[in-house]
Amino acid sequence: MGDFVGFWTVKGGETIWVDGVLPVAMRAGYWLVIDEIDFAEPAILAVLTAVLEPGGRLPLKEKGDEIVTPHPSFRLFATANAAGAMSIYRHLYQGANLLNEAFLDRWCVYLMDYLSPADEAQVLMRTFASRIDAEMAHTLASIAADCRAAFIREDLASAFSTRRLIDWTESMMRHGDPERAAGPTIYAKVSAEDAALIRGIVRHYIDLDV
Repeated sequence: MGDFVGFWTVKGGETIWVDGVLPVAMRAGYWLVIDEIDFAEPAILAVLTAVLEPGGRLPLKEKGDEIVTPHPSFRLFATANAAGAMSIYRHLYQGANLLNEAFLDRWCVYLMDYLSPADEAQVLMRTFASRIDAEMAHTLASIAADCRAAFIREDLASAFSTRRLIDWTESMMRHGDPERAAGPTIYAKVSAEDAALIRGIVRHYIDLDV
């Protein structure tokens, strides 16, 4: 909370106030991005509620109730894995706060889905450059898409993130073996049942017996 809003400290024998990142951004007109806001402490969410009001201000209670007025260029953004509306993903993010409607109504909320297989293949080709060809990149992206479709159907208990796809590809580039690479990057992170289903999807695209 102190890092976010501010705190008193002693410097050179003098007690001084140090602004946190929020008042610094508000005074200077910076754009502030709060990553994974659904893991924020309730006290921080309460502070943001006041700032997000129309004509919102930041009261610094610890500094004698000084009021910070936002610079006209100040903007506030946030990311969240499981903000209230994303119920099908909530069980994947244990510990995330359920952001209530009163808080969400103070934001414009954009739901971001996974990339299309074509776009995700481009991510792999840009990430690994000449180490992966277009055909393999599209194959791996299609596997990820099929796993996500199985999750939506509730055949799988976990989704298939782009991070997981990149980790699998990186391991595959080192070992040259999709099955061996999938062990620590995919199968070990899911149940035995999910691992078997994912292995079946992989085998549909890649001959693991070669």
